[in-house]
Amino acid sequence: MIHKRALWLGWLFFCCQCAEDNLNVVFRMEYPNLQVNIPAGLNTVDSHFFILRDIPTNKSFFFGNFDENSITEITPSAARLDAIQNFADYAFIEEIVIRICEDNSIFTKEDVNDRCRREIFFRDAIPFNTGSQITLIPNGNNLKSILTGDTFTLVLVLRRLRNFASTDIPSRLEMRFDAKR
Repeated sequence: MIHKRALWLGWLFFCCQCAEDNLNVVFRMEYPNLQVNIPAGLNTVDSHFFILRDIPTNKSFFFGNFDENSITEITPSAARLDAIQNFADYAFIEEIVIRICEDNSIFTKEDVNDRCRREIFFRDAIPFNTGSQITLIPNGNNLKSILTGDTFTLVLVLRRLRNFASTDIPSRLEMRFDAKR
């Protein structure tokens, strides 16, 4: 009897915590062609950081007639890493994280760890048969304060490599964010 009550109480608590946000997507902010080159021979022990600096937000284009104050939040919605050459294979990667930085003055691994803590996309346990494309999973971070500025900086982090890449892999990162009110 006590176990049933505990189960019901746990279920009730769980249901109360899963309320939907009543925000509607007003427009999408898309960044389709961010270039990064993954060099051959990266070691499998360290994490590898690729910094993409001063990416223009294109705020005036995306916001158009919308007032910045009418937007409640801007959240990550989709991202994908594509190899520009079809023969490339990302199977050597175990985990990818994309972080967004509060400021653009990021130059070293220590800077990334200190000032780029907000993960916006990730993918762990990447399948061995992933091929030349990796679809990333978005986090629910509100990035309005960053994406309403002029520019932003991203860091692509490759963690826990399974093997060495045999050739350089020129890649394209595509991201989409939802502006909601």
